[in-house]
Amino acid sequence: MFDEISVARAWDYNSQLEQERYARVLAKIDRLRGPDWGSALELGCHDGIFTRQLADRCREVVACDISSDACQRTRSRCEGLSQVRVQPVDVETQDIDGKFDLIFAMDILNYVYGRDKMLRTSATLAAAMKPSGILVITDCRLAPYIRDAWFRYLVPVGGDNIADLFAMRPEWKQVEREFHPDSGEDLGPQYMAHVIAMFTRTGA
Repeated sequence: MFDEISVARAWDYNSQLEQERYARVLAKIDRLRGPDWGSALELGCHDGIFTRQLADRCREVVACDISSDACQRTRSRCEGLSQVRVQPVDVETQDIDGKFDLIFAMDILNYVYGRDKMLRTSATLAAAMKPSGILVITDCRLAPYIRDAWFRYLVPVGGDNIADLFAMRPEWKQVEREFHPDSGEDLGPQYMAHVIAMFTRTGA
């Protein structure tokens, strides 16, 4: 399924709105960490567009995706960048090798279906994070009429509910949360509003 999504190119990561969201995330990390970004794990590298931006700022980038097609696209885009390593990873079922200063889980956690799986994913990300590290989550918001639906406790989907779950976990402390765009509302069918949330590792 994920290879089919990648091949279909369902999202344009070069679009102005996507680039605005990337720029906002990068500016916040720059403010929180300063010039030394250290090592980064990117989950859901897609076309490698954001990977290249991380490569300009990090000593090491491990770019991962469940889709082999996405991994190949990222390898091609980042060819010649010795600080970038690309590998297939299913964050639901696989542990992550290494410890990272930054972990980016952008537009992937909506695919982790079910509370138990999301809790396991939270623990997996915490195990891969250095004590002073930062986790970045972005995901689309649900439609207004279902954002507070009862099922959000059993199936935490949508950026708001995913961020809420991570904020309640003892391993994380939320340090940032906002919407893109600022209104928190969709900009028509071409761009769904996103939650941008950042967490530090608590050591719990």
